[in-house]
Amino acid sequence: MDNQLKNISTQYRKFTKGQYVKSPQFNEFLDFFEDQDRLSRVLLQGVGIVCGLKPKPIYIEGLLNSVQLSQGVALTTDGDLLTLNKTSEVSTELFMSDLKTIKIDSKDFTHFKVYDNSKIKYPAFTIGTDSQIDLWELATSEEANSDFQSVERLSNLEDKYLLLYLESDEKEIKPCRGVDCDNHGVQQIRNLKVLLTTAAGIENILQSDKIQKHPLFIDGVLGAVSQERVIVERLILERGAEKPFYSSDLKEMYQDVLEKNNFGKIVFDRINAIAQIIGIPGVDHPGFKALLNECLAQKTGFQYAYDVVKDLMDTYSEIIKLLPKSFTKCFPDLVSFPKHVMLGKLISDKQLDSARHQFYNSPVLDHDKETHKVKVLINCFRQQAQNFRYSDSFENEAQIKITPSKELNPLSNKAVPFYYQVTEEFLKTWNFDKTNNRVFKDNLGYDSSLLSADKHIQTPLNFNIDNNSFYNIEGHQGMLYQDVFEQIKQIRDKKQLGFDVMGVSLQELADNKDMFKAYFNEYVEKHPGLEHKRGVEHGGSFIIVYDKIDEESRVVADFSLPYICCTPKVDVKLTLPDPVICSKAAPVPFTVFPMNGDVKAVVNVGLDGGVEVKEGKYFFNPLRVSEALYNKDISFTVNGKPTNCSIKVIPQSYMNVVVGTITYPPAGSRETKVNFKVSGSGFRNYTYTWDFWDNGNWVNLNPDAEGNVSYIFRDLNPKIIPTIRVNVSLNGCTQNIIIEDWYDAPAAPTVAIDSVDFSRENCCENIIPVINAGIEESTDVPLSAREFILVGKGSGPSTLMYSWTKIKGPAAQLIGANQANLKVTNLAEGDYAFRLTVLHAESGVFDNAEIGVRVYVEDK
Repeated sequence: MDNQLKNISTQYRKFTKGQYVKSPQFNEFLDFFEDQDRLSRVLLQGVGIVCGLKPKPIYIEGLLNSVQLSQGVALTTDGDLLTLNKTSEVSTELFMSDLKTIKIDSKDFTHFKVYDNSKIKYPAFTIGTDSQIDLWELATSEEANSDFQSVERLSNLEDKYLLLYLESDEKEIKPCRGVDCDNHGVQQIRNLKVLLTTAAGIENILQSDKIQKHPLFIDGVLGAVSQERVIVERLILERGAEKPFYSSDLKEMYQDVLEKNNFGKIVFDRINAIAQIIGIPGVDHPGFKALLNECLAQKTGFQYAYDVVKDLMDTYSEIIKLLPKSFTKCFPDLVSFPKHVMLGKLISDKQLDSARHQFYNSPVLDHDKETHKVKVLINCFRQQAQNFRYSDSFENEAQIKITPSKELNPLSNKAVPFYYQVTEEFLKTWNFDKTNNRVFKDNLGYDSSLLSADKHIQTPLNFNIDNNSFYNIEGHQGMLYQDVFEQIKQIRDKKQLGFDVMGVSLQELADNKDMFKAYFNEYVEKHPGLEHKRGVEHGGSFIIVYDKIDEESRVVADFSLPYICCTPKVDVKLTLPDPVICSKAAPVPFTVFPMNGDVKAVVNVGLDGGVEVKEGKYFFNPLRVSEALYNKDISFTVNGKPTNCSIKVIPQSYMNVVVGTITYPPAGSRETKVNFKVSGSGFRNYTYTWDFWDNGNWVNLNPDAEGNVSYIFRDLNPKIIPTIRVNVSLNGCTQNIIIEDWYDAPAAPTVAIDSVDFSRENCCENIIPVINAGIEESTDVPLSAREFILVGKGSGPSTLMYSWTKIKGPAAQLIGANQANLKVTNLAEGDYAFRLTVLHAESGVFDNAEIGVRVYVEDK
């Protein structure tokens, strides 16, 4: 028996009028169009069982009475269209076929006999060269003859399988007699047979069937595979709440789960079985297992080993959902089942029977999409297993990032986690639809270096994220806890994201006032539903677990809860006297509610937000604020809860203003000209207002490029010297400078005395005094103090005169230079030296002492 499509006719002849047509020409014409018809069915429609043709054993009083087969349609790989039929009319003419009808619901086969394949020798039924598989032909009561027996006598029904077989043969007709040759030719026999065989027979048939070997028929392939949950509460329940726990205890829980399923080996075995049937490379499980063991050897990040196995199981779940829809063949093997279709096991409770042909669509019907998607997902599985990465060194280089994602499956709709080495090939397998639409770079993920440069991909939190119900929070494992907590909160508050943050310590907390911080044992008892999801859903709480590692509190794990759990129920309030303050201003007090609330500045790690505590009270000290925060709003929290309080620090520098030279009025003049010297960083950027007469009459007068300012006093009374006041302003910040004792009139003319007439002898004996000078004051002064006072002391007769002079150091203003105590203002950073002279005016006896003072700038 030859298959019709074994040799396909590719041409035919057209007949002309009066032409004598020979059999090869006419048969060539018929063969061409029949082959095209068959090819159209096979290549443009598909092969296999289209519908129906389902067997059902019928029992009466416990005995098999018949085998019922429903009407249906099937297509063989030779292009034969098979349906059940029955004889509607028997021809009375010699050599004419009986007329058939297919208008039936089912057929009941009540008899059987052994089927002989020795004549036709259909290859699928043949074993070797001489033997055949076990076959029995079924017949209805109308079709049965004396060779058949009742199906009641069929034995071992559990091992019986049905086939629909189109028996094809040729019957030679005797040569025509007389003038009537209508019966001339070779009759083509097409008898549709319903056959029974055994499981061994089915196995023999499947050996030559290259189509029916489909992944869907792998044992257990559709069975759900899921990662066991890690329930943190078990630590408390099994060991007690009084026992301390460590990061190693958490790691052990995840490691146990991974070892129970042998690091996901079951899904690797099934994936490799599917890949082998489909004809694509498998995935190496030992190599993947080695990557996981490397991850579990690290001090942190062990949860990601759990995550990647869960990802692989999610990908597998996505694959098996597509398998029932992936019966598509672009070019089915034409000799797989050319004249038969398998109808399945006679007695079966399987939803899907590998002994029953499915219908394999032509790609023209479904574009081969589902089958192609299965191949892409298997490749995605391979990429995930190969590209998993995690190590302490990698985490140390990472930065905290929050990426909008989705909470529910499929995995391909979620953002790409940060523990994958992202390559272009990896991205092309992550989301089939995006790859199919040539926008695979539009995925979201932690590593965005290979993603689209569009802003909504690079910075997705700045755009609409209504369709994203989950936030991936990554890059924080192994970092210092406080840094992680502050950075996550800062991103959350800046981007207005809907989740809460909580820190949970594996070490007991003493005197804890921070309501966003808790002891692990106590917290787990109150919130047993902790679950690691490498992020948090919208409206949930992100839980950071930290432990002592190398004497530092570092993040070792993270969990989430599906609800807000940590926001303090007590309202908090915080106020400052003014929303703007100068950088050199004195500290200002916070008003805090509750009074024992813990106040913290919301600033980046490494920066000082200016909060300090003095005698149990909180102050904002602008001198402590990092320059990087100048001109920016600094916000604060109380007990970890955000407040509406904020302040802006305006940068401010100290200017030095001193009297340089004085031109005193010459004879006949009333004008005293005073030259001032202004110095300090960026002094020309400031505005200067002067009150030269100390009468409230202010004038604007800015220095030249050299820092010089001149003013002429008219009719200045040397006995009443005014205090000069200067206000130096920039960006609303003002420095007040006072200049006193600046007038140093010329000395009066000296008088020479030629002789002294003493009224008595020994007038001055024993009255010459002994003078001692001393100084009491600190010798280290911060620049922020703006001024300091030197305390002078003299011992001797009561009538003493004091005189201070600066003998070293930057410019400064001396106030009270002729008094015992000296005030020094308008300071600059540097080392000063001062000399105190104490004089007995009557005798002229004097003594002096010197002191050094260091003016320094405090560290911020």
